[in-house]
Amino acid sequence: MFNTFIKTGCKHLAAVLLGLGMVGTAFAAAPLQEKNISMQCADRKITVEATCFQYAGSIMACTRQSIRFFGADGKPLGARVFPAKSLKGADYPVIPEQFGELSCVETKTKEKFVVATMDNGGNCDQCEWNDVYSLDGTLVGSTLDKKKRSDSLKAAVDAAYDPHVKHVLNHQDLIRLYENTGTK
Repeated sequence: MFNTFIKTGCKHLAAVLLGLGMVGTAFAAAPLQEKNISMQCADRKITVEATCFQYAGSIMACTRQSIRFFGADGKPLGARVFPAKSLKGADYPVIPEQFGELSCVETKTKEKFVVATMDNGGNCDQCEWNDVYSLDGTLVGSTLDKKKRSDSLKAAVDAAYDPHVKHVLNHQDLIRLYENTGTK
């Protein structure tokens, strides 16, 4: 093969090498970007971490995503790691759900929770929901699961959104977590 390149001459060799270079980049996987955002909730630190890539246009998809809870001393308390799924046309397995925002709330009974708004890109009852976590990182419940609605789940969601009950101690918008910040 090298002898063929030699016989074609320098002008053709440059064109062939340039063409090979362009083909090589066309099949390269999108670069991964490490993302993280933190929020304080009482004496706890909550961190959302993700590894994302440009999927379509400016839309980012994540191949790794977690929410982690830390005590006042920085000790890890609990975490939820979201599973990735294969998606046709994507360079990597992706996580269908994304965070919209986190709210640290206090209920009428003075219990504190973290309410996460979640979505999977659609616009339906199963496309947008709230996950509620205790301050140690335990998933208390989700509005997505209509069969397992607890009083704590309702109280936390009301504290986040009901104007008559609303008591938000801290709030973090997570939309920028999914912004493409890579170089173009």
